[in-house]
Amino acid sequence: MTGKNVGDHLLARLGGHVDYLFANAGTDFPSLIEAIARAETAGTPAPRAIAVPHENLAVAMALGHTMVSGRVQAVMVHVGVGTANAICGLLNASRERLPLLLAAGRTPLLETGAEGARSRYIHWAQEMYDQAGLLREAVKWDFELRRPEQLETVVDRAFAIATSEPRGPVYLSLPREVLAAPAAAAVTEATLPAAVAPAADAAAIDAAAAILAAAERPLIITASSGRDPAAVGPLARLAERFALPVVSFFPRQLCLPSDHPMHLGFEPDRLLAEADAVLVLECDVPWIPSLQGPPAGTKIIQLGVDPLFADYPLRGFPADLAITATPASALEALGEALAARLVGAGETVATRRRRLDQARQELQAGWQQTRQRLAAAKPIHPVWLSHCLDQVIDDEAIVVNEMALALPQLTRRRPGSYFGPSPAGGLGWGLGAALGAKLAAPERFVVAAVGDGSYMFGNPTPAHFVSQAHDLPVLFVVANNSGWGAVRAATRAMYPDGQALKQNRMPLAELEPSPDYERVVEASGGYGERVEDPATLPEALQRAARVVREEGRQALLNVITQDR
Repeated sequence: MTGKNVGDHLLARLGGHVDYLFANAGTDFPSLIEAIARAETAGTPAPRAIAVPHENLAVAMALGHTMVSGRVQAVMVHVGVGTANAICGLLNASRERLPLLLAAGRTPLLETGAEGARSRYIHWAQEMYDQAGLLREAVKWDFELRRPEQLETVVDRAFAIATSEPRGPVYLSLPREVLAAPAAAAVTEATLPAAVAPAADAAAIDAAAAILAAAERPLIITASSGRDPAAVGPLARLAERFALPVVSFFPRQLCLPSDHPMHLGFEPDRLLAEADAVLVLECDVPWIPSLQGPPAGTKIIQLGVDPLFADYPLRGFPADLAITATPASALEALGEALAARLVGAGETVATRRRRLDQARQELQAGWQQTRQRLAAAKPIHPVWLSHCLDQVIDDEAIVVNEMALALPQLTRRRPGSYFGPSPAGGLGWGLGAALGAKLAAPERFVVAAVGDGSYMFGNPTPAHFVSQAHDLPVLFVVANNSGWGAVRAATRAMYPDGQALKQNRMPLAELEPSPDYERVVEASGGYGERVEDPATLPEALQRAARVVREEGRQALLNVITQDR
């Protein structure tokens, strides 16, 4: 025995897997707090612990770091109540297939007789029959540590499962007296690696190539192939070489540079209506069946680490071929197979390329006309906001977008430079994700563009506190339409002649009176400004960007906007 306890060895074990422990502490944390203090005093390697005053923000920060760095991180929260606050973020992580270890204390098992046994009033009411039952549907694996001897095996297993494809969050609960128990010296090497990522079956790749080679109007629809930055290049080369149009439908990352000649926008409608073959690439919802769909007889290929999205209860998109593989490796193999099948088909590809060049020119002209038409609109239109923001960022910048921006107006070229919200729709992700991104890439300029509803959900006071406390200057842009635009749009679509649209205020969708969000950031040493005039928006963005870049302070623009 070393005199150390399980808390010490847990911290050391985490250090072999993560860079940061984002934590929201409670009465279950004393052994871990003591372990952190010991490690700091002794100079022992350990993950950097960051206190985050809300669990949803802590999860979002961990996910933001992972999105940029590619490395899994850890979050620890207080028993069941902290777990409950973290669930929204876990749902986002699960649907976006991002790895995460969420650890939570557990009310002490014993009332007396052990170090760490119950000693506080809350230790009875906080116990649950099944604490992990709160979130079991949102995680790949959960476990409660009961014995010190299990620690290394359990922690290594947690990370191996989280980082194996399809990746996702895992949950570990830690009783207080177990953390306080004496423990033998920890093993230094991890005992279990992540499983090797799936590679595409060669015959399946050849079958996919046959379908695409035979098609006159093939189409690729993706949403998340850019989750792995290594997949962006292979997709760009495949699309360029064979004139395959790509639509990024509700993209969660940059999947293809926006200036790529085969980037055909963000809506599949026109191309899908005439497609005779569709490659659905890491895309859970490639179209909305009640609104549109491919023609009868169109061949459909679904490709991804889980092309059938087995964790979705209902998903009825058809497939003639479903291929389990990581996009990066599969796209390289598909390119080789397609080249073999298109020998002598140069004129066919050239004809398609000319048609798509024309389609892209028309698309871009439409985007430009829309921007010009809305440039002077009051309240400010999100299209103009997006264009103006595009003028103050470079290719190195990281844009985190939560329900705020019009993507056709953004120029994003670098893999890992754009992130959109999880399809789970757990609002409040954007602020924390931007802070986590800044932590992972402190040298890069980071923007969090969020709607006012998303800003409220994002725990802004804790977010701005963390930005100041940990020197994470971010530009926050709040697109403030004084309501939930998505709710208004959904109601408008279902009841276009309904009473809700005839009223001045739509019930349950309005956020008025609108707070002075620009003053919230000032409480944490940041710069805030309200912008109502579209003519002054470019200069306001420049001022805010200078504060972030030159002064190293966070800045927030409260931009008064209309719905998209």
